[in-house]
Amino acid sequence: MTETATKSRQRPFLKWAGGKYSLLDELDKHLPSGGRLIEPFVGGGSVFLNSSKHAEFLLGDANADLINLYQMLAVVPGKVARHARFMFEHMGDAESFAAIRTQFNNQQMDGPERAAAFLYLNRHCFNGLCRYSLSNKFNVPYGKYRAPYYPEQEIKEFTAMAHNCVFMNAGFRRTLALAGSGDVVYCDPPYEPLPGTSGFTSYSAGGFAWEEQVALAEHCFAAHERGARIVISNSGAPKIVDLYHQHGFVIHEVHGRRSISSKGSTRTAAKDVVATL
Repeated sequence: MTETATKSRQRPFLKWAGGKYSLLDELDKHLPSGGRLIEPFVGGGSVFLNSSKHAEFLLGDANADLINLYQMLAVVPGKVARHARFMFEHMGDAESFAAIRTQFNNQQMDGPERAAAFLYLNRHCFNGLCRYSLSNKFNVPYGKYRAPYYPEQEIKEFTAMAHNCVFMNAGFRRTLALAGSGDVVYCDPPYEPLPGTSGFTSYSAGGFAWEEQVALAEHCFAAHERGARIVISNSGAPKIVDLYHQHGFVIHEVHGRRSISSKGSTRTAAKDVVATL
């Protein structure tokens, strides 16, 4: 793909740990065409936002706040934007951040305002992380950014696609149960930690244990038997490679743009996999 084509990619409007924007060229090689693209872990949405191979989208995620934001932007984008602009323009300090986070966690907002608050928290919190406590409270601290970017154009591009999308607040089991003949499924679960490292599993209050990785592979195999084509991204952890081989997946190695060491002197690019069925 040329540099010009790469630059034309649509960026997601959220910061999202593990987002696939930098791997879109690699993923595109393995993602087949189909009538509908199903994503059980839609996250920041880089993949569906840049799909030219699918006409419709079923987009699920276990994160209720993420799906609320997407749904509100699909039906009342103007209301979300008004709330969000006010927050970005007038509530950029640590005290305001704490106040919005408290209101957000105490369920003191209606749908559009809560959607705007989630966008605000995402852009103002530390590293754009999305993390919850065991009691399902958003608990990422203030990021101390001078002027967080308000993604106006990216939101407009998202809303222009939303009429082709169905958004589901659901775990992967419910979403995959809807996959069948003619569908393409792309799964981007929380990555299994590589040996000797710790993983990020708090994308929702319940986390994502090894048992979930096994269940995902099983449900993907079942969807394939119903006629769907499957693509999964994950780390190159040996147990993940073995799991996917056991279920008949073809394994493709890709070089992920993430480090596997906290020390700059020993930081190397991780080897990830894309598994297809």
